[in-house]
Amino acid sequence: MNKEDHFLDSFLNPESITIVGATKNPIKMNFQITENLQRLNFLGNIYPVNPTTKEILGMKTYPNIKDIPHDLDLVVSAVPSSLTLDIVNDCVDVGIKRMVIVAGGFSDGDANGQKLHNEISRITKENGIKVLGPNTLSPINPSKNLVISFHPVDELRSGGLSFVFQSGLYEYKLNWIFSHLGVSKIIDLGNKMDINEVDALEYLSKDKSTKVIAMHVESVRGDGRRFMELLRSTSKKKPVIVLKSGRTTAGSKAAASHTGSIARENDILFDSMLKQAGAIRAHNLDEFFDFAKTFSYLDLPRGNRIAVINLSGGEGVIATDACEQNGFQLAKPNEKTHEKVKGVFPPWDVPLNPLDIGVCAQFHFNDFHRILNSFSSVIEDENVDCMLMQFFPTSSFEKLIPSSSKSSKSANSMITDLFAGIFVKMKDKGKPLALWRSSMDISESEFVKSIELKGIPVYSSSEKGAKALAALYRYKAMQGDWYNNPPS
Repeated sequence: MNKEDHFLDSFLNPESITIVGATKNPIKMNFQITENLQRLNFLGNIYPVNPTTKEILGMKTYPNIKDIPHDLDLVVSAVPSSLTLDIVNDCVDVGIKRMVIVAGGFSDGDANGQKLHNEISRITKENGIKVLGPNTLSPINPSKNLVISFHPVDELRSGGLSFVFQSGLYEYKLNWIFSHLGVSKIIDLGNKMDINEVDALEYLSKDKSTKVIAMHVESVRGDGRRFMELLRSTSKKKPVIVLKSGRTTAGSKAAASHTGSIARENDILFDSMLKQAGAIRAHNLDEFFDFAKTFSYLDLPRGNRIAVINLSGGEGVIATDACEQNGFQLAKPNEKTHEKVKGVFPPWDVPLNPLDIGVCAQFHFNDFHRILNSFSSVIEDENVDCMLMQFFPTSSFEKLIPSSSKSSKSANSMITDLFAGIFVKMKDKGKPLALWRSSMDISESEFVKSIELKGIPVYSSSEKGAKALAALYRYKAMQGDWYNNPPS
């Protein structure tokens, strides 16, 4: 089966979207669904449905699905759960085959909600209608300028990373996601009335534009054996990162309150199965996004020999601990590298790994560009497989920008131009390079955004950076195991 033959491809590449429950009132959440599609120039037709108004955002509005004199591809039902059954019946009458149900209040609600869930499930299955949701905001496909969201999305940025969620936890992070990551697809499964994690993984495994898959799972609703088989076969071709929440009894009950599904899987068993399948497990949301960023930006390391460059001695000790705790060995750069780098040393010799960039800057700060260029020699060293590096506070960089230049270009842009090229040059050596932050102030946040737009991951601490790089190495090691002992 090709990606184009999978039913989910029509959800992510629809020729038209019909929004039932569209509104011209900007205070209502449904307004943003239509506004995002129009402002971001969705590559298809938009048909708003509202019985009380004739136009929304300059677009002709229809009182009912049946009144639209065009072929309808994907219907997004954004009406309350109590009205959803009527919309489903209208879809049956018109011959709709693809439907997104935004509303909650079905299996995640009371007994009446469960009854409604069962009735809609029966009708849609009998009539061959594929359903995404309920309780979902999805799908998202930047290459189609397609985004279903309650929040204003500033921009869409395409890339090779695809997400699958069982919750809207990503919704309020969308602008961060698109300003720091390149996205291929986002699929929110919601309550999984019909489409589930097996369907999503099957589709993304065949999607050529998807290079990395990151999945948030609270429960496995589809065939568990098939899910693990897919994880195993997909992980041989592209990394699959899994965040499994609902790991505790209390967490499982909390998951049931908003998805209507109790995560009964034994977490220790699930963890073991993920390892056997070759998936990368994230244990919390920070790891989930850190790992997703790492795998989408960096090449796999050849080995586990790491070089550390830090701003202070204390940070170097912490980073070194983190590296060893995550399975790395400190690399031993050769004498040739030492000769290249010692020109920016203080008046005494300092260790090459971890390398204290702070003490070097005390004596050579006016030539900081040369300092960073010389450190490119470290990542080029044949004994180094990857590098973890801390960068200076941007407030320090501003001193290096001539005052005459600041008037024509912001200091932040000048800093980015000055140093981003050096980091890109280091990364282009084909070895993983990860940075970690120092000051955590607002100006540095803007700098981080600019750096990550160039494909270099930045982390809030050396520990997080080391853990993310270690996930890369473990995946590389698993690939080696598959090569030497191919699965039956």
